Amino acid sequence: MQPYLIVTPLCFLSLIVSAAAEVFVMKDGSKLEGSILRENATSYVIEVKVTKSIKDEREIAKADIEKIERVPPDKLAFAVIEKLTPTPDLLTSDAYAKRIRAVEQFLTNHRLSAKLKDAKEILATLKSEANEILAGGIKLNGKIIPAAEYQANAYDIDARMQEANLRKLARDLKYLQTLRTFTNFERNFRNTLSYRALVPLMNQVMTSHLAEANQFLSTYETREQERKLGLERMPRAERRATVNAIREENAALEAQFTKEKDARLGWVSIHPFCKSALDETVAFGQQEIARLAATRDEPVVDGGKIFRDAMSLIRSEGEAAEIAAAITAAKTATLPARYIAILESAAPEVKTDP
Repeated sequence: MQPYLIVTPLCFLSLIVSAAAEVFVMKDGSKLEGSILRENATSYVIEVKVTKSIKDEREIAKADIEKIERVPPDKLAFAVIEKLTPTPDLLTSDAYAKRIRAVEQFLTNHRLSAKLKDAKEILATLKSEANEILAGGIKLNGKIIPAAEYQANAYDIDARMQEANLRKLARDLKYLQTLRTFTNFERNFRNTLSYRALVPLMNQVMTSHLAEANQFLSTYETREQERKLGLERMPRAERRATVNAIREENAALEAQFTKEKDARLGWVSIHPFCKSALDETVAFGQQEIARLAATRDEPVVDGGKIFRDAMSLIRSEGEAAEIAAAITAAKTATLPARYIAILESAAPEVKTDP
């Protein structure tokens, strides 16, 4: 097994915590954690974290404080690195390297910490997973898939990885990106169980995206009229500048629409004031919803299993004729060329039908 990646020094500033902090126990029973920036005879000004990246200053009266408890620097630092495991799916080797670096820095800076053992366990987990990733494995659904297992089932696993990405995009309501990504997914993974599993979700995304486009269309004339009335109420000089700005925006929107149409993206960008893009989206979307519905009646072809069975036959050194038939079956199932190449390179002496 290869050693984990040796990296150049990284800032990783978000994981470095060196300053001590205090917990202010107030007389009303509430608690406030922060670092003292300055004080005077009657109050403290402290820095508190509003969010992970936003800080704020607050002034609290000394008379309102019951007691101040100091939070040791190592406890603050460990609170950050303990969140580095469990790691998310599909983490890259570079991302693992950053996490490893952060834990090693904790171990260097806090050698007497009571959390030393826990930190070492986190480091061991990260290095172990990093080794697998560097060797060609991946992490999916919270499980490390070693390189050999991944290679034996590459087509199905890649489809599942893409499926996970599409589901995340849909959850984040990034409908246009979801639909364009699904178009590419469909070209490569049509004959997979992941594709079948995604059909209901994609129908929902298409329906939601079309609903937005239809809403813009239904209010288009009204909004155009409102904009026209607004322009008429403006002083002449301001109106002239605004009309020019609107003209430039419309030209840019039409140019973008034309560019996307020429590129045959299928799903074009929509804008409340670009009617051609809205009309195109509704027309294309209705066709896609109908087409997607028709796929439910198509016979299920599990390309993942076809690839897996072929690779298993190759690895078990099956009969050449059987291997050739298995690779031909993969071609018939329209697996992308790169997956056929994986099979053929694993069985270089076997000749298959083109």
